[in-house]
Amino acid sequence: MANLAIAFPFVLLVLAAVAIYVQVTSSNLSFPISTGTTALTIILPFIAAANILYTPQLRRLFHQRAASSSTLLRFLPVAPPVLQAILTVVLATLAAEGFSSGQVIECGLERNWQSLWSAHDDRAIQRIQDTFNCCGLRSMVDRSSPRGMCHDLHGDRGSSCLVPWRATMQRSAGFEFGVVVAVGIVQLIHLVFIGLRNSGSTSRAGYRGFVVPETHESLLENGVVDENDGGQIEGNGENGGNRSNHGTTGDGANHRLEPSGLGEEGNNWR
Repeated sequence: MANLAIAFPFVLLVLAAVAIYVQVTSSNLSFPISTGTTALTIILPFIAAANILYTPQLRRLFHQRAASSSTLLRFLPVAPPVLQAILTVVLATLAAEGFSSGQVIECGLERNWQSLWSAHDDRAIQRIQDTFNCCGLRSMVDRSSPRGMCHDLHGDRGSSCLVPWRATMQRSAGFEFGVVVAVGIVQLIHLVFIGLRNSGSTSRAGYRGFVVPETHESLLENGVVDENDGGQIEGNGENGGNRSNHGTTGDGANHRLEPSGLGEEGNNWR
């Protein structure tokens, strides 16, 4: 338990750092990756940490009020993990699109480069060219910056930017996908751990109920002799089967008044 309490926050912090790296790289290199997707990927580890911290407390709180709460309230502790699972599936699907198809990626990179070129954003294009030591998109003079003069200014550059730019985007998308999947695995491990712990508690409670002897009241109700009590009760209480020994001490015989059978017949008693 202590090891998991230390490991979970550490792993989630590492995943958040990787997500931040993906966001910074995507922004600097103008990848066709949605900023909202990368931002949610950064937030996802912190959502998982909140679920790990507060879900057990919510379970205990609503378990205590389960008898008096409505059905909706009883399912409320399950809502945060379910919402996180839905968000994880959506983000993983979007991230997988960034490295699944090369043609789709090339189209996205083409649109982004053209947008930068049309907006005269030479700084963004030069940042890409300087990062990969290249010029232009598909060739050395294909919309290079500054305005087709990249090769003249940097004669040592002998390749275009599309291939390394695409490879870096695929790697970043793979990192993003890995972060999302890893957060989902951490959350799943936590839920399994909670389930095993609750199952163990239930088993121990059932074992205690099995080995603890029956109470005094239950013994009396079943008609079993209570050795610590002066009175003796036998039978199962059905059809007048119970017998109570009144006026006796210990296990002595039960003395009764019976007709003597001597003399005249009548109500002679001894």
